[in-house]
Amino acid sequence: MKKNLLALAVLALLSSAAMAQSSVVLYGNVDLGMLTQNHSPAGGSSTSIANGGISPSIWGFRGSEDLGGGLKASFNLEGHFAADTGASDPRLFRRQSNIALSSDSLGTLTLGNQYSPAILAFAATDPRGLRENFSGLYPWAYNSGALTAGNNGNNDVGVFIQNAVSYSHKLGPVGIAGGYSVSENRGAVVSLGVTYAGPVSLSAAYQGTNLPGTSDRMSTLYTVGAGYTLGALTGKLNYLRGVNKNAALVETSKVGVTGVGLDWKTAANNTVMGAVYFGKNKTNSNDKTTTLILSDEYALSKRTTLYGTFTYADAKAGATLLTTVVAGGTAANVGTSLFNVGVRHSF
Repeated sequence: MKKNLLALAVLALLSSAAMAQSSVVLYGNVDLGMLTQNHSPAGGSSTSIANGGISPSIWGFRGSEDLGGGLKASFNLEGHFAADTGASDPRLFRRQSNIALSSDSLGTLTLGNQYSPAILAFAATDPRGLRENFSGLYPWAYNSGALTAGNNGNNDVGVFIQNAVSYSHKLGPVGIAGGYSVSENRGAVVSLGVTYAGPVSLSAAYQGTNLPGTSDRMSTLYTVGAGYTLGALTGKLNYLRGVNKNAALVETSKVGVTGVGLDWKTAANNTVMGAVYFGKNKTNSNDKTTTLILSDEYALSKRTTLYGTFTYADAKAGATLLTTVVAGGTAANVGTSLFNVGVRHSF
């Protein structure tokens, strides 16, 4: 009897140890707020319950298993939804569906649908840290080929790459990453990013997207940026260049966006942010937008944040989505004021 009890105890301990080596978690964000603007692209003023003021509303599963010898296996399944209506994307895990093997000494190899390594590098020095609205996220997405006829099916608004293999590694303060989407009759995507983290932060990124079924480059994105932290203040400067061609490989746009920003951590749980973006399309001299953004983010807890953002966008007569940092853009040939106040909760 004692031997049987001892055997059961040993099995229980082994089972607990095995469970401790692997984990699966459910995670996500719900971000909703009220957004008002005096000039909408459709004309007139508008007020709406806006989804994703500072973060996208998402949900997902991620898990990992310790394989021993410093090797780890992991997966990530992630989708997004409109928290204001409850609507979800037809693709259940549009954002991520991937598996990875990682080692602290050798780096990480990831297969599947995943974040572009280039945009992850860009996020390090974007003045607004790629907030879900009013940030460099939109010139990146709109200049990624998403608005061009014959869009590459492996490049999802420049943010996610499908049918992809990527490698990333950190060498002290330096991070390197590269990804490649296998064409599969859609189109190849090459994505590269390098970062340096410290009191001075640096980043550089490149992403090239081919016309489907060819080796011809349809869109090209690159950014370089820097940041510096001094006490409670962090300043950032970034330049983005996007070049797009149509299905006939005729250049349709050459956009440059310069962003400058300053974050002031007024308290452990409060950050005031100011940024300005200058967008200009060299193929259309009237396609210009200058955008000023002021915001405050107050953390009620580690999971819940209140925010308020004021944005003023001065869009010239020929302004398009290519030069804006506002989701959906603003009316052309007029100055537009937008105010967004909301709450984000993470789980």
